[in-house]
Amino acid sequence: MLELYRRALQLRREHPALGDGTLTWLDMPPGVLGLRRDPRFVCVVNLSDQPCRLPEHKSAVLSSSPTDDGLPAPDTAVWLSL
Repeated sequence: MLELYRRALQLRREHPALGDGTLTWLDMPPGVLGLRRDPRFVCVVNLSDQPCRLPEHKSAVLSSSPTDDGLPAPDTAVWLSL
C-alpha cells in the first residue's frame, strides 16, 4: 500500500493535471465512478461487486490491484492515460 501511494504522489508531481484542473464526471455503469482530468487522464474506481470495462485508453498508469484482461475487479481504482 505504501508503494502505491508513493507511485501516485510521484505521478501527480510529474503530471500537474492529475492534481489540479477541470474535472469531468464520466457516464459509467452503476457502482463505478469515472472522472477525467485534463484531456489525457481518466480515473476509474470500481465500487461494484463485478469487474467492469475500462474506457478506451493507451495504458494503465497506476492500479490499486491487478486487472484481469483489463477488467478492474471490485474495490479497484485505475488511473488511465488516454
